[in-house]
Amino acid sequence: MFVRLLVPAALVLSVSLTAAPALAEPDFSVTAHRGAPTRTLGENTLPAFGRALADGATAIETDWRRTKDDKLVVLHDSGVGRTTNCAGPIGSWTLRDLVRKCRENTTKQPVLTAVESLTWAAENDASLMIELKGSNWSIEQVRAVVTLLKKSDVFEQVAVSSLRLTVLERVRRLAPRLDTQLIVSGWQKVRASLGKVQGYNVPAASLTKSRVKRLHRKGVIVVGGYADSPAQWGVLSRLGVDGIVTPSVREYATWADSAG
Repeated sequence: MFVRLLVPAALVLSVSLTAAPALAEPDFSVTAHRGAPTRTLGENTLPAFGRALADGATAIETDWRRTKDDKLVVLHDSGVGRTTNCAGPIGSWTLRDLVRKCRENTTKQPVLTAVESLTWAAENDASLMIELKGSNWSIEQVRAVVTLLKKSDVFEQVAVSSLRLTVLERVRRLAPRLDTQLIVSGWQKVRASLGKVQGYNVPAASLTKSRVKRLHRKGVIVVGGYADSPAQWGVLSRLGVDGIVTPSVREYATWADSAG
């Protein structure tokens, strides 16, 4: 059974899995960064998403960008050259041409669209952490994202993240019930934005137990951002965070079992 991602009362989503990490509390989230890709299952692809869930992920972190004609696609980079057989910035491609001409390097499938990622999440009862990539999201472009999420069957299982506070403030203005998470590299940005988002994605190096407790007292979710080693996982576990974002879900599960 799912609860909404990043709801302070419930902390983070709870999912029934066959291989939950031993150290994870029932509400501890393990979010697969870009779907926890492998050498043969590329990032932000449905096969990678499926494997991440099977390995113990409780949510999938993924990335949305806009095409030339303002359609939403699943892509981390600002360009298509690294992950597909095409080249150039995503803003130079229409959705029609992108789907017709470009293939992802490992699956040989067209670039995933935002609609397809939401459909997959609904079919697999999966939760998503959607990062809106880039800084230049107008209010109308954010409105298109919010409208798409409201029309989907997974609105209650989605959180929106960004490096930009202004983007998340626009999300909250249009959909106050939609969970938001600010990605930060240091504590200064947390102090400057308290009360404006429901949660933070913070690297272990910027956290202390007192900082985590301070945010918890305010009903704020604290997730350890991009944790990719046993050393980082151990630190975050001791700090009492509500979850981690990692590209190594299977390795984390193995570590958690042995550490527990």
